[in-house]
Amino acid sequence: MDFITAEKGAQPTLSETEPPHHPPPPSSSSLLTYDELPSWHQDNPLIRTSYRRISYSVLSSLRSSLHIHNETLNIHTHSVPFLLCLFFTGFIFYLLPHHYPSASRADKAVFSLWFALSAACLGLSAGYHTLMNHSQKVASRWLRLDFVGIVLMILGDFASGIYVAFYCEGRLRVGYWCMILALAGLSVVVLLHPRFQGPRWRIFRVGLFVGTACSGFAPIVNAIVVFGWREVVRGTGMPWYLGEGGLLVVAATVYAMRIPERYRPGKYDLVGHSHQIFHALVVVATGLHLVGLLTAYNYEYHHPRCGSR
Repeated sequence: MDFITAEKGAQPTLSETEPPHHPPPPSSSSLLTYDELPSWHQDNPLIRTSYRRISYSVLSSLRSSLHIHNETLNIHTHSVPFLLCLFFTGFIFYLLPHHYPSASRADKAVFSLWFALSAACLGLSAGYHTLMNHSQKVASRWLRLDFVGIVLMILGDFASGIYVAFYCEGRLRVGYWCMILALAGLSVVVLLHPRFQGPRWRIFRVGLFVGTACSGFAPIVNAIVVFGWREVVRGTGMPWYLGEGGLLVVAATVYAMRIPERYRPGKYDLVGHSHQIFHALVVVATGLHLVGLLTAYNYEYHHPRCGSR
């Protein structure tokens, strides 16, 4: 997961785009400093060492994920949660009815969809950080896919939260689903379509991205109006979602301010730099969202508002 712009970096020279005849192995002895990187691959000058060489090889980049460098933790802080979410995408169909015997097919499908979209986000993030040293073209393509993954996670969080919060309010639920589907679909088109790349559309891209994320405030206000503050706190999972949002704000701040490496450049090249902290906080925030979903679902299950179980 990364928030750098796709247009960052200068055009590569011939020596940067031509793959070497014998790509170096992804071992610690072949790591580079920041100044040795091609210009298109330079992003954070406060991370000074332990960069992988440009591989021009998918296999070489994949193998490098098993070695120590400054992207190792960026890869695996999301690859491991990706595998867990992928597992629960199917296992939830057994697990949910085991604890809630009257769980409907729709209940199971919504939880499965949330795990699937979370897995997509985490997997695309891990894929980007694994393959970003392949070449400029591949890095740019995977960066856009990384952005798409973030949109998919927003979609999954929104859709699942709406489902458990408005469990008996079908029209409201469908209305909000249509809204987030439209915003998410437009975001994906803007992120992937060549016409919307480059500096000219930068503000539009950022605005659409932020607008899609902030659209989640609408159902929160709506729920408070419909159910009242006390019921929202008890029965929708909102306290957990607020904790999730707070963590994401902290994560974005740490990432944008490049904390802590801005205070000790080169000290956190391998462990503890801002992008790793950002990834870890995103995973914790994802866990908080799941707790919120389960809290809301458990409350609705044992205090049904629209018919007995």
